[in-house]
Amino acid sequence: MVNLKNVLTRYWWVIVPLLFIPACWALFVPGFYGASDDIHIAWLYEMHKTLLSGKIPPRFVPDLSFGFGYPLFNFVFPLPFYIAEIFHLLGLSLVDSIKALFFISIPISFVFMYLLLRQFISRSLSLAGATLYIYTPYRAVDLYIRGAVGEVVSFVFLPLILLSIVKIKESNLRWIGIGALTLSSLVLSHNITSYMFFPFVALFFLMQFFASENKKAFAVRSILMIFLGLFTSMYFWLPAIVDSNLMKYDTVFNFADHYPTISQLITLYWGYGASVPGPGDGMSFFLGIVNLLLVIAGFIIAITSWSRFRKEIKILLVWVFVCLGSAFFLMNYRSTFLWNNLPLLSYFQFPWRFLILTTFATPLLIIVFDKFKSKSIIATVIIVLTLITSGSYFRPEDFLGRQDSYFLNRYIPTPSASKEYLETQEEYLRLPKHTQVRPNQNYPLVSVENGEIKKFERLNDLDALITVESTVSATINYNKYFFPGWVAKIDGKQNKIEIGQPFGQINVNVPPGQHQLKISFEETTFKKALDAISLAGFLVSLGMCFSKNLRQSGPFGL
Repeated sequence: MVNLKNVLTRYWWVIVPLLFIPACWALFVPGFYGASDDIHIAWLYEMHKTLLSGKIPPRFVPDLSFGFGYPLFNFVFPLPFYIAEIFHLLGLSLVDSIKALFFISIPISFVFMYLLLRQFISRSLSLAGATLYIYTPYRAVDLYIRGAVGEVVSFVFLPLILLSIVKIKESNLRWIGIGALTLSSLVLSHNITSYMFFPFVALFFLMQFFASENKKAFAVRSILMIFLGLFTSMYFWLPAIVDSNLMKYDTVFNFADHYPTISQLITLYWGYGASVPGPGDGMSFFLGIVNLLLVIAGFIIAITSWSRFRKEIKILLVWVFVCLGSAFFLMNYRSTFLWNNLPLLSYFQFPWRFLILTTFATPLLIIVFDKFKSKSIIATVIIVLTLITSGSYFRPEDFLGRQDSYFLNRYIPTPSASKEYLETQEEYLRLPKHTQVRPNQNYPLVSVENGEIKKFERLNDLDALITVESTVSATINYNKYFFPGWVAKIDGKQNKIEIGQPFGQINVNVPPGQHQLKISFEETTFKKALDAISLAGFLVSLGMCFSKNLRQSGPFGL
């Protein structure tokens, strides 16, 4: 058999790109396919409009909910849309920008998994593990069935977080900065993946701490990395937590209806349907043939050859088995008591989302083959078997060829609501707590009671300048959901905003006479402070990424 190590050394620049082709070729077919989360294309449009309005960072978008707007990016992970917006500003359509985001997630996640595995095992086995990482069936579910933008991007950062923890043992600041940026990137990429993964990150920190020869230095570096990561993303996660009490808590899905059965995890089945209550799901939860073989082989080899492994491999193996055991248990209905009692766990909606964790953990089990003499042969078999058994999953059910206009017509109701929009339910948007009734039609943006609007000027998609005249006190009705950040100024002086009914819209009382009213959405003082902290954290972390090595006697034991 061909020696994979020698072939890789000479022809890696040909072989590695060829491995990506089965995973991403469908992304080059014109138009978008029938993914269930195609609303993200409309959300990218909303971010684009908000940024062009000068709202940085974007929080409140202008068009959703029949034009009442929505604090979308105050709660929804913004990083995937930031990246897609770069592609859009470079000239790609909304559809192609999302597809470009999907595309780059494949090779980048491959490279980071390869680099992580390379810390422990040979080049050929690392290549095989990275290949399995991008071809695990759940990755195809996210890309071509769900179109789950946040989860797709989060897979990029999972291996880099562990790699950073391993590398901060070295006496330099570079990996502290990289780790901090990676932790913050995961938070900004997908709320649920972050909440799922961080307890296991904490476990890995602890395991590395107890195994470290210089515990003090490792602890200081770890704390610095964690705090910088939290500071860099604080502008997003802290308002999302604080402002959650301003929204009505509800969810469209009941987690109890979406436990995958054991047979669904291990049975070779592929479908393009939805997750439904009971075992009749049209969507596949299959772990993957090679993944299952690795779990079985990894457990057996780990038990029978434990004493032969190096300490760092033992630590990683224990961590992987804890992750897998936890994920399998939490995907089983017997874990219902935890779903009912652990804070925010029910917010995950779907227990099968723990396939994120199994997708990341199972390729790491390839480290058990490190002591085998025929590593190149094993790696070749794994790569070939992975491509044969999983490559065909990486395509959508239908190439519908839908372009931007389809999604804007379907999900954007301004200036008028289409039939498709009227047929689309918006229960996924949690209503502001002061909203008594969900809007069901478009209303004029501005109306006045007991007065006359002399002039109305839209400054951008959110802000407006209104000249009103009345002989008695007038009330301006501005049909946007009230949310912290809205400011009303009468003749340049800030005025109180009342919350109108039944939609929780903006009401402003204007005194008699002719006055100029400016309504705008701005960062609150609290959020401006968080923006400054996050920017400082980002700049410090970025500076560390380019720092030189420090001596062991460096400052603070770093």
